[in-house]
Amino acid sequence: MALFTVEVEGRPILVFSEEDREAAEDLVSSTIGPDLMEFEEEGTPLWDGQGELSVREADAAETAQWEAGFASSHRPDDTEAPEEEGYAVFLIDVDRPEGEEDEEEEEED
Repeated sequence: MALFTVEVEGRPILVFSEEDREAAEDLVSSTIGPDLMEFEEEGTPLWDGQGELSVREADAAETAQWEAGFASSHRPDDTEAPEEEGYAVFLIDVDRPEGEEDEEEEEED
């Protein structure tokens, strides 16, 4: 499994795993791209549906971020190892969906 980075207008946004570059490009055009219009950074969609959206192999620093995120996704009490396929890590801070913060605060009380 290889790691790929999605760039919006040349800015690295997301790292994900996929079999090969062609499959990665297909996934970005069919699923990841449209999803990026739903996620926001400081109230602005990560992708407007118009700007350049590109895929490239992840560099060493991006790979390290993905590996750290993947490692932290596995809880010690999980009996099954997490799947690399389909796992993605944002390289930027993404706004939390509305209401999510409130739910976490309630769980802490």
